[in-house]
Amino acid sequence: MTARVLAVGTAVPARRHEQGAIRDLCAAAFAGTAAGGREDLFDRAGVETRALVESPEYYFSGATFERRNADYLAHADALARRALESALEQAGVGIGDLTHLFSVTTTGLLTPSLDARLAQALPFRRTLKRTPLFGVGCAGGAVALSRAFEYLRGHPRETVAVLSVELCSLTFLPKDGTMTQLVAAALFGDGAACAILCGEQAPAAARARLSFVDNESVLIPDSLHVMGWDFGSDGMRLVLSPDAPAIVERNLEDALGPLLARHGVYVDELAPLILHPGSARILDACERAMGLPDGAAALSRSFLRRHGNLSSASVLFILKDALARPGPSSSWGLLAALGPGFACEALLIRNS
Repeated sequence: MTARVLAVGTAVPARRHEQGAIRDLCAAAFAGTAAGGREDLFDRAGVETRALVESPEYYFSGATFERRNADYLAHADALARRALESALEQAGVGIGDLTHLFSVTTTGLLTPSLDARLAQALPFRRTLKRTPLFGVGCAGGAVALSRAFEYLRGHPRETVAVLSVELCSLTFLPKDGTMTQLVAAALFGDGAACAILCGEQAPAAARARLSFVDNESVLIPDSLHVMGWDFGSDGMRLVLSPDAPAIVERNLEDALGPLLARHGVYVDELAPLILHPGSARILDACERAMGLPDGAAALSRSFLRRHGNLSSASVLFILKDALARPGPSSSWGLLAALGPGFACEALLIRNS
């Protein structure tokens, strides 16, 4: 049993910033700190432009965690609605047709969760099932798609939405003055994405070009330190080990190998190949680990240049780009992401 991908809608803030402008602002802000003088990170990040929810001045104003989290709610709600509405329109599906809403974020704290707030405000069915996810970070988009895939295998007549909203910029702490904060400033952006999926017996299933046919979830031992948040009075403080690329390179082939082997698929057959672009270095490590041919990760690198790292939303944006391509170049594709745990989540794609 498969899950069919009908459409992906995306939404980004109106404010777009060139990488050079952000680099220059951070050069002044981080002068005299442990990260001072390392603005070369911006030139090597693989990012050219990003959309952020606030003006540059906001991020250096010392806004409290309470203020930033309140701003997260306002912006997240607006972007989520735009992404959802776009996805439904493209899929030709009504909001009342959705039976389950899977939502994921890692950049804001909300209780009730964002999906509950949307369900109160929009005409979803009253019996809508909801699965909110938090704490899975950059892997979150792939995790939510995997859980939706597993659900639809047991409910093949249903149609569901997978929604991700990440406002990474609102977690930026310039007063921290660490290399981790500078890396975050060089990489992360803001955005929302929503995928509409259905089971293979749903009315819209025949319109889908891509299907998820299998998945794999792998936890890497002794790796809790690699990625996550520390929580303090000033908010979420990013944890990001410089060992992450090496850990990816050592473990990715073993994580993905069983999934591909079950279907007799080789890496050079995978198109689209959707890899979470944690950074240019992470993509380099993925290519080496998988023995990928030149240009195999082009979709992910193009996304990183245009948007930066959008945490869990990234793979959904790239999935949208894959759907926009003029036709399948292979029978098989792959979507994979790594995140806090440290863990790999992957789905095997069948092109139709």
